[in-house]
Amino acid sequence: MKEQELINGDRRTDRRYTFELALHFSYHQCGTRFSGSGTTEDLSSGGIRFVTDNPPPVGVEIELRLEWPFLLQNVCPLELLVQGKVLRSDAQRTVARMTSYEFRTRGARSFEQPVASAATCDYVA
Repeated sequence: MKEQELINGDRRTDRRYTFELALHFSYHQCGTRFSGSGTTEDLSSGGIRFVTDNPPPVGVEIELRLEWPFLLQNVCPLELLVQGKVLRSDAQRTVARMTSYEFRTRGARSFEQPVASAATCDYVA
C-alpha cells in the first residue's frame, strides 16, 4: 500500500509577522469616501490582516495608514502607507492584498483625527 503524503505547515509564499499596530483605512464606494480604524494582526510582504469594528466590503480598493513603531533617526514618527484591495472580510477581521506601500513621516496629530464610520450602500438598478 502506497504511503499517503501529508502537507504540513504554512504553505503561504510570504512569511507573516505578528504585529499589533494602530491603523486607519479609507475607501470609496457609491461615490462616497468611508473611513475606519483598527489594529493589525499580522503583516507580510503581500498583505495585511487587521481587526476593525467597521470592516470594509470585499473587493474595494483600500488605503491603510499604519502607525509605525520606530522613529526616523530616533526623532521623527513614521507611518506605513499601504494601497491594496480587500480580499476577505467578516464581522471583525479583514484581509487586504498590498499593491503598493511607502513609509512617510507623520505629523503629531496624524492618528488623533476623528474618523467617520464605515457603512454600506445599496445599488439601484
